Amino acid sequence: MTRQEKIEMVAGTSGHTVSFIEALTEGNESLLNDMVTVAKSEIANETAEQAFETMA
Repeated sequence: MTRQEKIEMVAGTSGHTVSFIEALTEGNESLLNDMVTVAKSEIANETAEQAFETMA
């Protein structure tokens, strides 16, 4: 996954703009990777909730 893809994923799940995430993580790849981990977790939780609602 490219840096830009990571930034877009984080922006899409956090409610912040791409430019904000770029500025926040500039020079700090570790922070960006941590934010991606959180974003992936949020996406997984949303998917699980949608599946549960579909089954209910």
